[in-house]
Amino acid sequence: MTDAPAGIDGSGTARARCVLAPNPSPMTLDGTNTWVIAEPGSTAVLVVDPGPSGEGHLRRVLSVASAGDRRVAQIVLTHGHPDHAAGAARFAELSGAPVGALD
Repeated sequence: MTDAPAGIDGSGTARARCVLAPNPSPMTLDGTNTWVIAEPGSTAVLVVDPGPSGEGHLRRVLSVASAGDRRVAQIVLTHGHPDHAAGAARFAELSGAPVGALD
């Protein structure tokens, strides 16, 4: 696996930060986008599509999400493709947050 491209990984706004999974392919392009969403100053974070089950990626998402004494309050899956959802159960174990899925 390659390192995430600097232009995508870490991009976002004050409320949403992208953590790019190191799984480039024709389907994922540069890699799967995992999003960490929080209102500025909030201690609660929402993680959208934790990504594939790679331990390094999941721990990196947790590090970004828990920066500044924040906690993951909810994990949301937009769909069940493995590149978006395969790491959800493990990320729930790491973060202690529940997993919800969109219909």
